[in-house]
Amino acid sequence: MDEQQHPLGHGEFPFEFRPRPVDEQLQQDNWRAVDEAIRQQEETPVRRLPWLRASLAAASLLLVVAGIWYMATRPGTPLMAMEKTSYGEVKTILLPDSSVVTLNGNSSLRMLQQWGPGDNREVWLDGEAYFQVQKQHAARTGFVVHTSQVDVEVLGTRFNVNTRRQQSIVSLEEGKVRLSVHGEVSLVNKDSAIVMRPGQTVVVDASSGPKVNEDRNVTAHSGWTKNEFHFDNTSLAEIARLMEDTYGYKMTVSDTSLWKLSISGDLRASNIQELIKVLEVTLKTTMRIDRDRKTIYVTRP
Repeated sequence: MDEQQHPLGHGEFPFEFRPRPVDEQLQQDNWRAVDEAIRQQEETPVRRLPWLRASLAAASLLLVVAGIWYMATRPGTPLMAMEKTSYGEVKTILLPDSSVVTLNGNSSLRMLQQWGPGDNREVWLDGEAYFQVQKQHAARTGFVVHTSQVDVEVLGTRFNVNTRRQQSIVSLEEGKVRLSVHGEVSLVNKDSAIVMRPGQTVVVDASSGPKVNEDRNVTAHSGWTKNEFHFDNTSLAEIARLMEDTYGYKMTVSDTSLWKLSISGDLRASNIQELIKVLEVTLKTTMRIDRDRKTIYVTRP
């Protein structure tokens, strides 16, 4: 044919498709064959090479180690250390500046692992501790004890801090401390802080402001460091709180009037059994320790 007689316009072809119906049975057979091929491909297990698994595990381990190293060494992430005591345990801790802390039972102390020149000497206390702080060197700043209620800034001293039962008691034996109560004063506003003198005890609780007492026997507060207990008309109810806080034993009485029994004097006991024996004789009661239930039962003889 001549091109002029049969021009190809846009979208036209020199041939055409004629529809031809496909047998329905043939269509079903074709779909079954395709479906079977797909199912066989999905069920074929993927074989992982042993060396590939080992390489992936090694790479994962390296990533974990690298992450830990980065978190521990990156600037602004100081390494912290913690010392803890169990019930009835007393531990002596030597701080990086050679200050000495005696930690009472059921207590914890946190601090930086190292104190470099110019670093703040700071510790965080939960429980009770007795501090013997070295005098400040020219290269070091002050010494601060942080608790949930107060901050105690120290200038070479001996003092006891008790932070139990939503109450803070600071007893100063020698030297000088500046006490700041959270929510009232801060270490920045030092004119409002309490500057304690030796022989003073400050009590801070949630219900009232700080109370400063002149304590004639201020060393009695740290007597526990020498296994000594000082009682001054102390009721059995108060002693029960001491037992629970320090040794982890609750006290129960057969008669509520027993809570009003009181004791005065200095006792020496190195463990809970010895303390119970002394209290039993002094208060004229019978005390039985149940170790399984962590309970002390008090009855009349």
